Amino acid sequence: MPSAYHAELDVLRGTAIVFVVYLHSYFSSWDVTPARDVLAMHVIHFFAHTAVPVFFFVSAFLLARDRSPSFGNFARRKLLRVCVPLLFWMAAALLYHVWHDGNGLTPGLVNGFLLFDVSGQFYYVLVLLVFYSAFFFVRGWSARWLSWLAAAAFVVNLATIAWYESTDVTGTFATLSFRNPLAWVFFYAFGLWAGRAWPSFAAARRLLLPALGVMAALFAVYLVRGEMFDDYPQSYFDVPVFLNSCAALVVYAGLANLLLGSHFGRLAARAPRALAPYAFGVYLVHMPFFIGYITNRWVSPSAVQDDWFNLMNTIFVVGFVTSLGAVVVVSRLWPWFGRELLGVEARRAGVEGGRNGILGTWPRKRSSRPSAGAQASPGSSTTSTPGSNATPSSGPSTPKTSPPAAPS
Repeated sequence: MPSAYHAELDVLRGTAIVFVVYLHSYFSSWDVTPARDVLAMHVIHFFAHTAVPVFFFVSAFLLARDRSPSFGNFARRKLLRVCVPLLFWMAAALLYHVWHDGNGLTPGLVNGFLLFDVSGQFYYVLVLLVFYSAFFFVRGWSARWLSWLAAAAFVVNLATIAWYESTDVTGTFATLSFRNPLAWVFFYAFGLWAGRAWPSFAAARRLLLPALGVMAALFAVYLVRGEMFDDYPQSYFDVPVFLNSCAALVVYAGLANLLLGSHFGRLAARAPRALAPYAFGVYLVHMPFFIGYITNRWVSPSAVQDDWFNLMNTIFVVGFVTSLGAVVVVSRLWPWFGRELLGVEARRAGVEGGRNGILGTWPRKRSSRPSAGAQASPGSSTTSTPGSNATPSSGPSTPKTSPPAAPS
């Protein structure tokens, strides 16, 4: 069995959680917003939409190397490491809205809680739990059979996205569409195949140039449609956006491998690798407590309130820094809480590391002597988390359109 730990996965997780938070800082542009600012945001969105697919890929890559002796054993670990923190912070978000909105426990809030929509980022985990249950039983398939599974998943996923693109995805239907596993299934199936077929991320590096070519072509289509025909997609449900996310899995994995292959690259990778153990915690708490309460209180009425682009970017910076700072400080002052309810992983040196968080984790370094029931924890991915179809207010009172992230 190949090693479950790859430093490239930390790079992917640490980068993707930044995209997740950035997407949740978005709100619709104003009529007076300069065209260059709107264009810049469309460009960022095109690439930021790859965040949730990256987290699914990381989760599945690690599931392919999982050694749980039974599904019951696997499910118990996920219950503790995924479901308990999730339900804790969903309940906290529910109580926040009861207090903040001032209307008590309304049917709308209860319905949102049941749909994993009390805060927009939580839909990712619902889909992830479905994938855990389905893909656990095929994780031992050969690379050949998993390649066929990934191919079938691609066809189904593409057809689902094409259907959503041609449909008016609004209201409750939009909420349910983001929770449809068929809208995300290729990323998990591809990750499972890669976890079985790739002995290292050098395999992705060999595919880097053609995958970059695909992304460049799709980006050109995206810009031509948007600039010439005023047809920018408003969410993840767009065929070029989906295809770009597919190619991005190879590109990001290959770039991470390339980065870690040089001294300068390893220095550059320190930031996302340092962020990776906190990715789940940031995914869980950034909305509605930081992008929401903090930004509404301190950013929206500030000096940047009259500039859409600066306001949105300030919301991102303040929301990201404060949520990350809170997770880091709490995990240092109260390690049990950080570990069990924020999913913060043990700090890693070399290949030592983490616990079974949601946005992709791997086991502590094991002794060379085999032990009964030894497991390689698959984790998943922030997330999450990963954008969302239902983001709480994070800027001024202007109606917002929230694209999908995570981990949100």
